[in-house]
Amino acid sequence: MRLSECLNHASISTLQAIARSLQLSCTMYSKLDLVQSILESLRNPLCLAEQFDRWHEEWGVSLRRIALHRRNTFAKEEMEYLLAFAGDDTSHCLKRALSQGWLFLQNDSPRRHSYIVPKDMQIALREHFHRHWRGEIQVRGDDPLVQVDEGMAALNDLHTLLQYVQQRDVRLTASGAMYKRHVLQLMELFEVEEPTELPQWRFGYGRRTYDYPDRLALLYDFAYDEGMVVERQDERLTVDPARLSDFLSLGRKAQLRRLLQFYMRTYRRPIPRLYDIIATILLLADDWTSSASLYAVCAPQVKAFYYDEPKDVWDKRIVKMLIHLGVARLGYDDESGERWFQITKLGQELLTQDEADLPDELTYQQAALVVQPNFEIVVMLPDARMEAQIAEFAELKSSGALRVYRILDRTVERGLSLGRDFEAWRALLATRGMAPIPANVDRMLAEWGGRGGIHAAGIGS
Repeated sequence: MRLSECLNHASISTLQAIARSLQLSCTMYSKLDLVQSILESLRNPLCLAEQFDRWHEEWGVSLRRIALHRRNTFAKEEMEYLLAFAGDDTSHCLKRALSQGWLFLQNDSPRRHSYIVPKDMQIALREHFHRHWRGEIQVRGDDPLVQVDEGMAALNDLHTLLQYVQQRDVRLTASGAMYKRHVLQLMELFEVEEPTELPQWRFGYGRRTYDYPDRLALLYDFAYDEGMVVERQDERLTVDPARLSDFLSLGRKAQLRRLLQFYMRTYRRPIPRLYDIIATILLLADDWTSSASLYAVCAPQVKAFYYDEPKDVWDKRIVKMLIHLGVARLGYDDESGERWFQITKLGQELLTQDEADLPDELTYQQAALVVQPNFEIVVMLPDARMEAQIAEFAELKSSGALRVYRILDRTVERGLSLGRDFEAWRALLATRGMAPIPANVDRMLAEWGGRGGIHAAGIGS
């Protein structure tokens, strides 16, 4: 709906509140006069620019996120979540926003309400931010001397991974990961090689981020999520021919788009503003743009994630991965340390021709823990009730910055002896986890549950 339609559907009390907020001189009891006066004010470029500046100062990141959002209609809970960043009581925020002329209430049914930002108003807001940010970023007209553009390399290496698994006997460790010799052989075959030495703390960026380098972990997790690779009970990795055939029947760009969508879904858990960040990059980086100045614009959206500082999240989890996916390219000059960043033509096609199928914000507020292959549970979002449930079959190992629980055969046996519901506990780990339960842990939990928790694994007691 456009602004004129929203105003025509609004109640006279809403129109009166908007007129007072805009300081209009009009007949307050004539709906026609109110609608015409508000439209005249908000269609005046000078008046609109003045209002945008005022709203930007008042709402900050909330307005920015709404302007960049792929939708313009929101459930009440979504809008409350978005407005919460303004730092005020949500009911008061909603009332204030409804009185300003950029947000309107829709009565979908007597019991269900939604909120809408008029489409023309949302586009104008986006253009306002674009002009504002353009003044803050540094661009260059010539090409950097050195350019890194990986193009379709990620897709080519995904095909290489699948062929490797098809043609070899790939054995898995007890935790369900490929042995290092397979990883090293894949690095020799890939177009883009990665260091295989991994830091101790690795979680949150996918199912196998604990076991593999970032790019390989993304490719592997995608293949697993699509059902193309299967981790068998006999600790072998195989390919599902039917699933592979279905995937290969897609065009190459459609395959890469699906991989990009998977990246955005997976990395949006540790980076909740990832969609907004990529929307900002797409808006600004059509020319060669200073990576440092682009980061300065995106910085309010980039938060630390446990072992990753905000700059690490930007460099390693966003910029590096977008380059790996062919969405962006990196450039630099030998004599200068400045790095330059640009969205590729391929990236523009992938991001704009088919809207990414992303769950909404509130979905990601549910994920609160990570189960590690070493039988440790890392609590990501503090929740006393959830931790009380975790403690039924695990023990607290560390209560520092990260609260870590350890699953042992004796802690499982203890919970079962007290009559706790083991299957409900396993379901909790699955539903509240940021990634699936590692295969070795899941197998052992199933065995413990089936055998009444008797010392089955010898992993410690």
